[in-house]
Amino acid sequence: MKYIQTIKPLPGKAILKALGVALLSIVFVSFFSVASQAQTQVSGTVYDAETMETLPGVNIVIKGTSRGTSTNVDGYFTLRLNEGENILVFSFLGFQTKEVDVTGQSEITVELETVVGTLDELVVIGYGAVRKRDVTGSIGRVSSEDLGKVTSLNAEQSLQGKVSGVQITTTSGAPGASAAVRIRGVGTFNNSSPIYVVDGVIIDDISFLNPGDIESMEVLKDASATAIYGSRGANGVVLVQTRSGSGIGDRPQIFVSSESGIQQLEKKIDLLNGRQFAIIANEIRSGSYNNVDAVPDTDWQDEVFRTALIQNHQISVSGASERGDYYISLGYFQQEGIIESSEYERISLKLNNTYKISKDFKVGNNITVSPYTQRIAPNATFAVYRAQPVLEPFYDDGSYGVVFNVGNPLASIDFSNNYNRGVRAVGNVYAEGIIANTLLLKTSFGIDGAINRAENFTPAFTIFNPDGTASQQNNDFSDIFKGETYNYTWLWENTANYIQDFGKHSVNAVAGLTMQQTRSEIIRLSGENVIRDGEDFWYVLPSYIVDEANNINQLNSIFNGVDAGQYYNMISFLGRVVYSYDDKYTTTITMRRDGSSKFAEENRWGYFPSFALGWNIDREKFMEEVSFISNLKLRASWGIIGNEKITYYDRFSRVNSGLLAVFGSPDASYIAATYGKSGNEDLKWETTTQTDIGLEMTVFEGRLSAELDYYNRETDDILVELSTPGHLGNGQGQRIRYNAASVVNRGIEFSMGWEDNIGEVGYEIDVVGNTIHNEVLAIGGNSGIDSVLFGGALANGQLVTQSRVGLPIGAFYGYVTDGIFQNQAELDAYPHLSQADVGDLRFVDTNGDGRINGDDRTYIGSPTPDLVFGANFSLNFRNWDMSFDFQGQYGNEIFNGKNVVRPDPYNFEQHVWNRWTGEGTSNSEPRPSYGGYNFLPSDRFIQDGSYIRLRSLILGYSLPTSLLERLDIDRARFYIKATNLLTWAKYTGYTPEIGSGNVLSNGIDTGIYPIPRVISIGFNTTF
Repeated sequence: MKYIQTIKPLPGKAILKALGVALLSIVFVSFFSVASQAQTQVSGTVYDAETMETLPGVNIVIKGTSRGTSTNVDGYFTLRLNEGENILVFSFLGFQTKEVDVTGQSEITVELETVVGTLDELVVIGYGAVRKRDVTGSIGRVSSEDLGKVTSLNAEQSLQGKVSGVQITTTSGAPGASAAVRIRGVGTFNNSSPIYVVDGVIIDDISFLNPGDIESMEVLKDASATAIYGSRGANGVVLVQTRSGSGIGDRPQIFVSSESGIQQLEKKIDLLNGRQFAIIANEIRSGSYNNVDAVPDTDWQDEVFRTALIQNHQISVSGASERGDYYISLGYFQQEGIIESSEYERISLKLNNTYKISKDFKVGNNITVSPYTQRIAPNATFAVYRAQPVLEPFYDDGSYGVVFNVGNPLASIDFSNNYNRGVRAVGNVYAEGIIANTLLLKTSFGIDGAINRAENFTPAFTIFNPDGTASQQNNDFSDIFKGETYNYTWLWENTANYIQDFGKHSVNAVAGLTMQQTRSEIIRLSGENVIRDGEDFWYVLPSYIVDEANNINQLNSIFNGVDAGQYYNMISFLGRVVYSYDDKYTTTITMRRDGSSKFAEENRWGYFPSFALGWNIDREKFMEEVSFISNLKLRASWGIIGNEKITYYDRFSRVNSGLLAVFGSPDASYIAATYGKSGNEDLKWETTTQTDIGLEMTVFEGRLSAELDYYNRETDDILVELSTPGHLGNGQGQRIRYNAASVVNRGIEFSMGWEDNIGEVGYEIDVVGNTIHNEVLAIGGNSGIDSVLFGGALANGQLVTQSRVGLPIGAFYGYVTDGIFQNQAELDAYPHLSQADVGDLRFVDTNGDGRINGDDRTYIGSPTPDLVFGANFSLNFRNWDMSFDFQGQYGNEIFNGKNVVRPDPYNFEQHVWNRWTGEGTSNSEPRPSYGGYNFLPSDRFIQDGSYIRLRSLILGYSLPTSLLERLDIDRARFYIKATNLLTWAKYTGYTPEIGSGNVLSNGIDTGIYPIPRVISIGFNTTF
């Protein structure tokens, strides 16, 4: 008997329970380590005396002791003092140290004065940090407070509408779905996603991270900021800093948060009801329904979509002392899908520790471990859209009813058992030491490991027609697919940072050497007639692996192999010098040299330089009398960065194996191989040359801040697949990768913020946005098949996007319509396809050759928006706070692909009710039909993709200090939150937010899983 050992489901709740017990044990022990003596509590907020902005990260120490704490992101702190301890010392980079006597006070306000001649706080820019006034690159920042405004799986989705130049598109509303992230447009036909650097570890996505563990996210956009990452910086870089330890002396600080909510379908598609469908069906095929008033009226959207639960909980313990700090966090996220049989569950464990060996030497670690389980439902959305409303979901006996040509979506959901289970572990250990107060040496070893196990089991089943015969929706034999993927990357980085001031001269430099290895393995197995004894055990009968009598051969379905495309090494040398003179003029020079085993030896090394200038105009003497301007900076940058996100094996020629050859007498079969496909050893790096000019300004004592950037980002040597001549032996239709395309993205980014108060009401307004012009400059040859890239395949195989010179990547292409043929005379007078008839669409002869054919298909729209924007508002009054955020885009189109694929009698959208029924009745909606001529790709299916969404709305209340003191709690806040509350759009689908990881298929709605509305309540407390 042939056995298939299956994957045992991860014991998620057992892990949660065990980790919870361990964490609470730490808390319990920590409490009993606190000395039992009388204490008083002092709380307060620290402000910049000049701008009255709160100051995060201010160091606060009880004078005469080593005990203390630091302010949080809101500038707030709480500290317990023993008897006789009355003086607090406040210190912060760039501000004068201040001592405050707190005798008899429980709540204080502290204002720190800036030190004359010093600059702003440090800004993380990759492999180091510089003073904010010395930054010459374009960098956006999102705080932990902003990340918490949206109830979502990952922090990527929380970036929507928060940073200029960043476009976030949720690719699906299914639990566990990822988001497509684009920084300054799409610059390649390949992987256009940014890289993420989490506490120094370079990774490709952050979906495994608990957003509650993130302190801040910096988005590096221009070449000056990203060139330090060389071949990985072309698509932008997102730096993620997770939380570190803080506490009150030896007493740990405990943070608890809990949020639960419901998810619902935000809107329904306006489809025909049962009676309307029957009338339309009779017009298409006479006699389809004898009595249109007696047909059932099933709303399949009500049948399939449900109200689902979502929850997110976290507990963390942190502490700090003169010997180090620690942060331990346990999180649990669970999301049911609004379609049954879809769900996502994640547990996250975070461990950040720093140990001070001596004054100038410390070691530490940052570790995240996240086991997860994802259940994936079949594409019921497409089935719901097509299912005829005149059919009922169940027969009278309770069995599933037939849905002709579509399949009963409820049955598909019920019989689906599709799971992804796995674990992701990312972290590093590091050591760093300071020499002579100017040189910081650091070595770090990081890992990124992931195991994913996919299981898809479908039992044998049959849906019967009303007459008792088997319908097309059936599965004769139960079947199973299993796949296991192992990904492992290690990264060793060694850097030296030098910081020194010489009078009016300031130097901040870094040099480093990094090495990395990445590999993955994939194992696949499938079989039929599976006997399922339990969730963790299946086996396949031998007769259904090979049974020649019944023409069954599943040997080729059992596959075990290594994915060579993810096995490569990289070594890099990097350096950057930031020089500043008199706090007025700053120059940044960066160089990185990368070597990758993905390329042949002669093209293995890439050089990625950048150069930037910054001028702090407000420091000039002629600005001394302009008192209302506190900051005015002009900056410019230029640089070359690369993209190495390609597969390893494209440079190698390949051999096809597994073929059978017949030799000898009598005939005998032998496993054979043949030439498969030519490689290309001339492949080299994709390179992006980017220019940026920016202006920053802060006025009116810091209340108004603004930033404006112009960017021009040109990518050359883009890898594309081109046809090959026959003499290479590749066979018909084979295409090989070449560096043969160029793309440009240019636009303007802007951000503006206003922060002020009216009496006791504080408020803040932030607006961000950017324009995008995306254009293909060159691709393959100048003419012929290699001058165009086609993509966007629909379910019927039609390709509806075209990328060619002068158009954006993934532009929609099809026929241009010009009304409807109203009578036979019009039909006879205009060129048309042979199947066209009166009442059908009239296609434009775009090339003027007097005929209508495929050559008349042309540009009909773009998925790339002209403008992406966000607006964020917040209010606070005493203990109440409120915030609401908007985001959206303008100027893009959506191709309604689910409306094109109609080979059979499917349901229609409501606009079909306004169909052409005779001369003059309509010049926009043709006569109804099941597929055919009117459903060829055309601008009929292009819709406006512009939208504005109320992304989040939050109302919160924090308990007053007097009550907190009695409860012995530092802070406590309760809130109600709505996510994706309202959307204003013209698009008729479930959501105008249509994205794809494939840039050639962006903006095509083939039946996207709807993005739900979420209403939740929650609380968080610190003690």
